[in-house]
Amino acid sequence: MPESLSSQTQVEIEAAFKRPMVELQRCKGKSAVLDAVTAIHGRLALADRSVQFQARHLRKFLAPERGIGDSDVSHILDCAQRMAQAHSARTAHAAALTALLGIRQSPIQDSTPASRAPAQARTAPPTR
Repeated sequence: MPESLSSQTQVEIEAAFKRPMVELQRCKGKSAVLDAVTAIHGRLALADRSVQFQARHLRKFLAPERGIGDSDVSHILDCAQRMAQAHSARTAHAAALTALLGIRQSPIQDSTPASRAPAQARTAPPTR
């Protein structure tokens, strides 16, 4: 079984903050970024577990030795929908963590450089 996404990001979080996750979770309230990272990681772990649970559940329904009855169809569709929702949540949480860790690891750049100023403002003649 491949390593879960939450386990992979936990390694990245621990490397970025240079402390184990358990210790980081105990530092609640000391840093807004740290609070956000630990909260999002918790949600990512929950979404990971949900994807894994729904995948196991779906495999049981679709096992070759088991027939699919009329009543199973709605259960299979429900399971697939829940798995898709958990996967979407997991992807969103992973993207948020990546963004937060990127902010933590690199300096913030000015998002409005002078080159983005309107052309008219640069060429307008001085007023009296």
